Amino acid sequence: MIIIRGYAAYRHLLAMVVVLAFAVLPNVSLASNQDKIARFSTSGIDRYADGTAVVDGECYALVWSPKGSTFAGFSADGTTVSSADRVVLAAPLAVDGRCRDSLFQISAEEYAELAGGVWAVCLVDTRLANGVPAGVAANVPRRVNRWGVVENAGVKIEPASVSALTAVARPKAAKRLMLASADEADDEGGACADTLSAVPDSVTQPRITGFEVVDGVARLTVEGTVPFLTYTISAGDTPDALTADDAAGWVDGDTAKPIEIETDAVKGSRFFKVTRAE
Repeated sequence: MIIIRGYAAYRHLLAMVVVLAFAVLPNVSLASNQDKIARFSTSGIDRYADGTAVVDGECYALVWSPKGSTFAGFSADGTTVSSADRVVLAAPLAVDGRCRDSLFQISAEEYAELAGGVWAVCLVDTRLANGVPAGVAANVPRRVNRWGVVENAGVKIEPASVSALTAVARPKAAKRLMLASADEADDEGGACADTLSAVPDSVTQPRITGFEVVDGVARLTVEGTVPFLTYTISAGDTPDALTADDAAGWVDGDTAKPIEIETDAVKGSRFFKVTRAE
């Protein structure tokens, strides 16, 4: 089990305190007897939209929405689509294809602001083009490709009593992750990040500023990209009939310099468009 203490401190990752409960729980001191504890986990095996198992270090988010509403989702830059929603905690909690058993201490002041709302846990796909999770900064995922609410997370909010903090649950047995196909049956009902994140209105369209063919490879130079999106190429024989190019690479955006995307060159006229990779 993992205990994460100090919501205000967690907004700055360098001040984050993540400790093994077995080692320090007996020595935990509470700032207020009105503080609360949020408990959550997933049963696994959790998966990305492409069917692969969630990799270690992936992000889960504890989110809150006002009473009578549901979480409206994430934008690609990690912010919430609705300004009324709040990311209470985002952290790289994935181990062995699931969100580890976690405790998060919420201050009395913070909990008073959130009284009467709806809590949920989301699996967030933050992977870069190389498959490595992008992680979290200032309590916000660095990027969100796709996300999904975890139906079986079982968020429990309870008083931050000494008994609650010292009642360490028995660790779940480590799961043996196999190389799994997208259609493999998962008898444990794991979560899936399958909802595409929204692109903020402020993001401009990328611009193709260069094109060359070298040794059968078409290389496009692209400007005006952003780091929280991954780009690829759609292509076709006419401008109104472009489809995703399976041969094209996926490249993370970069505000500091142009990016280059490559695909197989083909004979005859062909039209290219830079699109968001999905």
